[in-house]
Parts: sequence; C-alpha cells; structure tokens
Amino acid sequence: MTIPSAQMRLTLAQAGDRWDAVRVSTNVGTQVMKKLGGACGGVVADGRSMWFFVYPGEGHGLDMPGVTSYLRGDHVLIPADKVTTPPGPHWTRTAAQRCTPATRLLDALRQVLR
Repeated sequence: MTIPSAQMRLTLAQAGDRWDAVRVSTNVGTQVMKKLGGACGGVVADGRSMWFFVYPGEGHGLDMPGVTSYLRGDHVLIPADKVTTPPGPHWTRTAAQRCTPATRLLDALRQVLR
C-alpha cells in the first residue's frame, strides 16, 4: 500500500502559542463532538485518541481523569490542513475556527465522563 505524500505531512507544533490541545480517547472524543455540535472547532484523530484545541492558557482547567491537556512547552503532531482521512493523524473535523470555547468543551467533557 502506498501512502499519498500529503498524508505524511505532519508538523510537531508547540502548544501554548496559538492554542492548547486537549487529548481524549476516540470513544470519548466522538461523544464530545456530538455534544458540542456547531461549537466544536477543529479536531485531530489518529484512531486511538482525539485532540481538541482551545485558546492558549485555557487548557489548564480541563484536566480530569481520561483527559490530558497539552500546554505551553508541550508538543503535538498536527497533520497538514488537507489530511482528512487515515492512516495516521488526520483532521476528523475541520472548522474555520480551530479552537473550541473552553467552557463548552468542559461542559461536554463533564457530561460524557460522568
């Protein structure tokens, strides 16, 4: 199987500059996306986990069991904008606004994880 070169384009990006990232399992992430609806920003998935993005500094209040926040100094692999299918990290949801409002994400996470 040949993987198209566009799908191999990943950037190791630092959190805390343009966004903080929030990682959850794919099962949790899928439910959170449904709860967020149109308020959901861009989401990266890799088959095991999903990453949501919030504005810099807003990831601090989102730590809870099953949730990992990536803050200033942490790094996340980000696929090229056009990579929207597996294999590997891809945008499972693209949005004009990359960040999800942190308060909405927190509410959705609490509903799913309770």
